[in-house]
Amino acid sequence: MKALSIKQPWASLIAHGIKDIENRTWKTNFRGRIYIHASSKPSFNNLTLGLSHDQIDYVFLKTEFPLLTKDIFYSKSAIIGEVDIVDCVINHPSIWAERSYHSVSANSLPFGEEDEPDYIIYNWVLANAVIYDEPILNVKGKLSLWEYEQEVKKCNSCLAIELEDTLRGDTEWIKKQIQILKGDKEVSNG
Repeated sequence: MKALSIKQPWASLIAHGIKDIENRTWKTNFRGRIYIHASSKPSFNNLTLGLSHDQIDYVFLKTEFPLLTKDIFYSKSAIIGEVDIVDCVINHPSIWAERSYHSVSANSLPFGEEDEPDYIIYNWVLANAVIYDEPILNVKGKLSLWEYEQEVKKCNSCLAIELEDTLRGDTEWIKKQIQILKGDKEVSNG
């Protein structure tokens, strides 16, 4: 399966399902599930200094992500989860999307849909993120999308997503299997 190396804390924000966009200067036509690889070096050392006010508000008010802890950088040089790439656009409305613009002056303005920007940022739209209970440590990252060949022990949430994707049926048996994989105690006990 393909992997993408992402600096912390962005990798953890994506794996926790908080950050729904990955910003890149290159477009991808790939759609599907990838491993989230946390790079060996962080993007910055203080999460609150690296986020916009909207992003800080979102993380504080809508999640339990540990903003102020120094341990937020979790694993490095590790595969920490999985996510689906579902689209690749320019100027997505998400608070996590960087904008493409014209370099007219120091105060560059966002470009209109009919204009061709001077500086393009592609917003990879992400969905169905899962963070692993146990990251796969000591994995050297690479540039671009890359293949990770070793077998990965899947967590129950990942297996449930794969089962949903594979079977796409509506029988009671399939629903029960998915609930068991997701850890629904009532179903698994009875």
